[in-house]
Amino acid sequence: AVMQSSGGLIPAAAAARNAALTVLSGPAGGSRAAALLAERCGEPDLLCFDMGGTSCDVSVIQDGRARETRERTVGGRPLALPMIDIHTVGAGGGSIAWRDAGGALRVGPQSAGALPGPAAYCRGGTAPTVTDAHVVLGRLRPDAPLAGVTLDAAAATAAVRCLADDLGLDTASCARGIVAVANAEMIRALRVMTIERGIDPRAFALLAFGGAGPLHAADIAEALEISRILIPRASGVLSALGLAAAERRVTRQRSLVLRGSSVTDDRVRGPATELLDRVAAELPGIDGATRLEFDVRYAGQSHELTVASEARPRVATLQRNFETLHEQRYGWHEPGTPIEIVTIRATATLPPAPVDLGFGAQTPASVRGPQTLRLDETTIHIPDGWRGDTDATGTLILRRTS
Repeated sequence: AVMQSSGGLIPAAAAARNAALTVLSGPAGGSRAAALLAERCGEPDLLCFDMGGTSCDVSVIQDGRARETRERTVGGRPLALPMIDIHTVGAGGGSIAWRDAGGALRVGPQSAGALPGPAAYCRGGTAPTVTDAHVVLGRLRPDAPLAGVTLDAAAATAAVRCLADDLGLDTASCARGIVAVANAEMIRALRVMTIERGIDPRAFALLAFGGAGPLHAADIAEALEISRILIPRASGVLSALGLAAAERRVTRQRSLVLRGSSVTDDRVRGPATELLDRVAAELPGIDGATRLEFDVRYAGQSHELTVASEARPRVATLQRNFETLHEQRYGWHEPGTPIEIVTIRATATLPPAPVDLGFGAQTPASVRGPQTLRLDETTIHIPDGWRGDTDATGTLILRRTS
């Protein structure tokens, strides 16, 4: 089976016929694992950031479910398909730091990649990267190989020093600046997914994963006034575990435009019933595990909101739920204003096999900053003012103490 951008699995043959369904399959795996972790840790609301070598993927788990979208642009091409709502920025461990024409320090989106990689890898790379900055700051050390790679502190220092000389800074200040600029990119992405969409990030816990995510988690949490950070033991491979933990899923939708007098219970229930029967037939054994949704807008709007519905939808309930969602998303609604229904969507799912999200080295029972904690799958930077405990799943939960 192959992961879809929506976070569910489809047969390989179906993926081959519909390749567009898989364009965000990797990040979707991380969001799927995050939703599972939210359930097991009792944290239904999570802001997730997955920082790897080349980029950082940001998503939101709200009420235990990954937030989804129905359209986005990928590689310059618009896609009107259900997918996990993920925002990506070019900030990863291999992102290259540079001086722009105005003399400002920039990081990314260019990346050193795996080959030649950061200067500290000694594979031919000479450009300073975020990883090199962490080596200079002592958060990554030569005596603790990174994913099997022994780091060269002298090479990292030389790369950062060249940029520091160009900027008129000392080497340590330049390294701190590289990390701060990378943090700013990720903070901006998290604000796009929260504040700009009517969500208060302070009400969420921050889930940091990917090989580099936990190195930046505390700084990002402090900037967004988040008081709790979750770091799973399998942080470096959480997206892969999400693929293994994904459910089988079939989604079918029907485009239509119901407006004015045509928005009635009967006109809505007919196609809804047909779609529910269709997905049930395509995924035998679901035992009623189906979901029905409608894309709804006010008359005259050019954008829609997705509203969940019971199996026998009622227009009055759809209107009320749409107005509530519109208020949450945009800060206003117009009670009683006619709505239009443009799409009906049905989804059937089969639950996955159980997966152990505690894979990886044992996390210490209790930790307190300042310190750098090194695990098999990731490195965690814990500054002063943070302390943490490990729960039954092996997840390290950090809390601000000051």
